[in-house]
Amino acid sequence: SLTRPPLLVCLAPSVGRKSVAVGTMGAPSTGDVCLTLVMLMSAWAVPILAFIGYLSYQGSHMIELPHDQKENAAWGCWGSAVLYGATFFGAMQYKSKLAASARQVPIVVQQEMRQVTETNRF
Repeated sequence: SLTRPPLLVCLAPSVGRKSVAVGTMGAPSTGDVCLTLVMLMSAWAVPILAFIGYLSYQGSHMIELPHDQKENAAWGCWGSAVLYGATFFGAMQYKSKLAASARQVPIVVQQEMRQVTETNRF
């Protein structure tokens, strides 16, 4: 099997295997964990960036920038908050798509090719 550094597992595509939402025994797959991490980081970034943008737009002294640059910094923070929000919803939709494709596993009915007797049991 191919080994990758832990951070690159999220970013690199699966090599030679199909990406599904759950791994063995119902455990979350790497892709599912990475999407959850992206969603958490995005959900955290939106209110923080919106607040920093608000402070910058109001000309707060808590933001250490020259006063003439604060309005542009506010628009940059708000634009980044919108992009993080779009990232959150994109990751959420992709995660639900992976979960739906994992539920559509074909059922395979198997039977033995020959009867098991005492002579060929072991």
